[in-house]
Amino acid sequence: MINDDLDDIEEIIAPPYAKRKKLMLLLLPAVVVIGVSVGLYFAFNKKNDTRGVGFNVIQYSKDSKDDATVFYDLPEIKVDVKGKDRRHALRLKLNIELSSVDDIGVVQAMSARLINAVLSHVVELYVEEVEGSTGLYWLKEELLYRFNLVASPIKIKNLNFSVFELEK
Repeated sequence: MINDDLDDIEEIIAPPYAKRKKLMLLLLPAVVVIGVSVGLYFAFNKKNDTRGVGFNVIQYSKDSKDDATVFYDLPEIKVDVKGKDRRHALRLKLNIELSSVDDIGVVQAMSARLINAVLSHVVELYVEEVEGSTGLYWLKEELLYRFNLVASPIKIKNLNFSVFELEK
């Protein structure tokens, strides 16, 4: 009699746990698939990638706005360079040094023309011209000259290479 009562209680209590277990077995994979899909979307979506372009401001004194150095990052540039027997890929990431915070707006508006200046110069170069420290120095000087021509109302103080990879 006591055993019969316990069996009835187990039958009454067991179904909700079984239903919860089945529900978890169905929902858990669906949640995992949705989470992985969203993660992959944001990892590989280029429109949401804000790491390519940005700027940093270093201010030397709190009083003067003009006593600052601004580093503006241009997007990555990939271009082919002429070689003796074939073309070689060159990957550049440039960082422009400005003297005023107010110049950021002008450089952002002119960024397409700055990238065009890089492309129009580098596409005419040979691999031998950009190899080594001398080639890198002359490329930097020529690009700095061209950047100052393009952005003529403002003065670009310096040009830095964040990435310079020449694939042979």
